[in-house]
Amino acid sequence: MNLPIDQIDFTPSENPDEEQVKSIAESLSEIGQSHPLIVRPLNSSGRFALVSGERRLLAAKSLGWSEIKVEIRDISENDGEEIRLHENLKRFNLPWWDQVLLVEKLHLLRQAKHGQAKDGRPAKAVEKSGWSVRDTARELQVALGSISEDLNLARAVRNDPTLRNIKDKKTAIRLVRITAKRHQAEAEAGLSHEMEGDQVFLGDAAVILSQLPANSVHHAVTDPPWINFFDPSLTIDDRTLPVFRELYRVLKFGAFLYLFCGLDDYSYYAGVDEPHTKVGEPTEHKPGQLERIGFTISKTPLLWKKLNSMSRRGVASWEYDRDFEFIILAVKGTPALTTGTKLSSIKEHAIVHPTQMIHPNEKPIELIQDILEDCSYQNQIICDPFAGSGVLGEACIAMNRSYILIERDKKSYDNIIKRLEGE
Repeated sequence: MNLPIDQIDFTPSENPDEEQVKSIAESLSEIGQSHPLIVRPLNSSGRFALVSGERRLLAAKSLGWSEIKVEIRDISENDGEEIRLHENLKRFNLPWWDQVLLVEKLHLLRQAKHGQAKDGRPAKAVEKSGWSVRDTARELQVALGSISEDLNLARAVRNDPTLRNIKDKKTAIRLVRITAKRHQAEAEAGLSHEMEGDQVFLGDAAVILSQLPANSVHHAVTDPPWINFFDPSLTIDDRTLPVFRELYRVLKFGAFLYLFCGLDDYSYYAGVDEPHTKVGEPTEHKPGQLERIGFTISKTPLLWKKLNSMSRRGVASWEYDRDFEFIILAVKGTPALTTGTKLSSIKEHAIVHPTQMIHPNEKPIELIQDILEDCSYQNQIICDPFAGSGVLGEACIAMNRSYILIERDKKSYDNIIKRLEGE
């Protein structure tokens, strides 16, 4: 039957999928409504509560429909909530955090109805002993461990909504485990938690680093998005600088940070010395972003001299080739290089041949190994919050170091996993 839309009451979801609503509206406009909404009568006033089909209802409203096809079921509010939860859990495009919150909601709804199981065993048909995690797993036809993981994630998301910025569920699970260990260590007087190395995370680096323990990573080598770069997807945005604030917190006292950058980026991160107007007056130093965070910046940058450089992109006929790249050297505390010998600030290494690149700004592994040899020792943890090609991970494996890699682009993340698995 058809029902006037203005007789249907519902509370919109917190984050309705606008693209899905738009897609459904296009379908309704072209072929009409194929599936009715499910509603339940509210009272004798003739009003109804929406049980399922929120996106279809929103789509119909956006088209200006005055009525819509419905199926009326005389059920309780709790029964309607169960139907809605099951329907939403079947959505293939559901964000992981939305899914785990729905699983938790269904689990709590069942426990409110049947009571909470005391021994964790499933409720028997005859002897009702409450509702357990195992019962929820059986209802949803998934493994018990999977449901337990979802419930843990749901609690974590409610406690820390920033976890919703993590795109990948596996990454979120690992971060929650790390946070749990950190809290346990903090609760045990005098004990500190060491970060576990050899991990690759998918998502926003600032959010992921915020979940890691303070003072848990030995050094960092990274190539962040540049102010100007030929690939627009690899330029600075509002998510870049917060990464370094969290990185400073995560790095141990006595840590090195090597940061690859372009000419424009150098003054942005390292600051600039500006002379006064009168000759002979001392220069005035304007601190860069890394100094503002707390890093100490070396007055002398490192230079990567690119052997076999093949690109003259953007270079005029009268200009020399841009066959070098700046590397800012910054520290937290007062570390020492691994050798007492004075080291050259110029690193000479061949570029990665374009046909072998898996990332447009990929650095050669020999260069990264050279840097690691200067600053780190075996078994130390090295972080790259802008992992890109994942070359740091491969260098760490070759040199018996551990790595923490973070990448927000899914395609690059997948390539890193393949690289580290030797594919």
